[in-house]
Amino acid sequence: MVTLAVRSGAFSRAVATAPRPLAAERHEQWHGIYRGKQKIGYSHRVRTPTADGFTVESDTSMWLSLMGSSQAVRTRLSAETDRSLVLRSFAFRLRSGTIDFEVAGKVHDGVVDLDSATLGKQTIRIPPDVPLALSDTLVDLVGNERLETGRSFRYTIFDPASAAPASVTLKVGPLEPLTLPSGERSAYRIDQRFQGTSTRLWVDAEGNVLKEEGPLGLAIVREIDGRVAMQGVSAGAGADLAAAAAIPVTRAIATPRDAAHLRLRVARAPSSATFSFPPRQRLDGDRLVIEREDSRGFRSYELPEGDERFREELRATPFLQIDDATIRRAAREAVGNERDAERAARSLVDWVYRTLAKVPTISVPNAVQVLAERRGDCNEHAVLFAALARAAGIPAKIASGTVYMPPDGDGAGAFYYHAWNEVWLGEWVAVDPTFGQFPADATHVKLIEGGPENDLSLAGMIGELAVEVEDFG
Repeated sequence: MVTLAVRSGAFSRAVATAPRPLAAERHEQWHGIYRGKQKIGYSHRVRTPTADGFTVESDTSMWLSLMGSSQAVRTRLSAETDRSLVLRSFAFRLRSGTIDFEVAGKVHDGVVDLDSATLGKQTIRIPPDVPLALSDTLVDLVGNERLETGRSFRYTIFDPASAAPASVTLKVGPLEPLTLPSGERSAYRIDQRFQGTSTRLWVDAEGNVLKEEGPLGLAIVREIDGRVAMQGVSAGAGADLAAAAAIPVTRAIATPRDAAHLRLRVARAPSSATFSFPPRQRLDGDRLVIEREDSRGFRSYELPEGDERFREELRATPFLQIDDATIRRAAREAVGNERDAERAARSLVDWVYRTLAKVPTISVPNAVQVLAERRGDCNEHAVLFAALARAAGIPAKIASGTVYMPPDGDGAGAFYYHAWNEVWLGEWVAVDPTFGQFPADATHVKLIEGGPENDLSLAGMIGELAVEVEDFG
């Protein structure tokens, strides 16, 4: 996903001295991508001066694994900026397996015009006096400043798909020794917070990023050149994201898909986590209690739901293209002439469960593409269900968090990243089209709601979460 960085006034006030001008010369960097000591990929980035600005081009190639399925993930970004790195245009592409996600944009006169073969055309309005910069040039912006221990910077990251800004803060720590494959270097340690996720950078006095550590044990390390950066990457040897994000427990949950009640003790949690989503999920001190909804209490209604309260849960988004003809057709196929909301929602859960092949997928899913591919993991199931439900007139959300999975052999199992849905039936009812559940079992621990654009914040939460199973039934 491409994001755009909006330089905020708070950032300007935080910087006491004038920034250094970027050198008007070609600047090239190669990085290796690691998980632990295993090299899983590399990245290449070039900033080239033009007559009145820069072009920025970056390529990333890495092997990632999801539930034992290894996939080559490749991204390519090309952008044009002015001398201050203010964005003029960009094009981004992500390829993973059969998934090909593309988006391009141009900035002019207070708008960002997006054009995507995947998501269609969109226009996002921005304040005319706000300069935009690609998040990929964040390292240039930071490196362009005079780094001193204790100084703080702030940006706002703008996501063109969701049109939702999010704050990014960076705090400069001490100058530290750093061991790299090329030898010993000194660099400022910089702590970055973005959407609840912590990242640590090491930037030298010239503004070069020498190392970056992110969630789930992933890191990038500066390499001497392209030959060294691409050495040692074995095809199919990628880090398993599901295993990296797993939250192990010491007590197994018997028949978890039938669980109507679950009590957990939250042993460790990020400060950004919100656990209370009543009435289904409540936090009392460090005890988290989840109760599966009782279908006898559901209050159905005639479709379509027209209450203004549910405008957000019935609207189209870049990922949920509910006005697309193929989505409308699939919703009619799944629901037929049914006008009872509860019965229609049950039909949709069953249709998505039966229609999509259960295949681990690393992608940025959207409903139209998922419907065409008819395959995917929990993200694809949740995105398609939400679009079909909204198209049928049922208010629907995407919920993300963790779900308990029993062990394959010895051990007590673990909670894994998962996405599911909620539909309105007099209350928000959790349903899971991946498991074919209506309602979803009580081992679904909700952490956030929203589409694929929120996955970054979830990755940071899961990496810092630890729970203990106390009771279930």
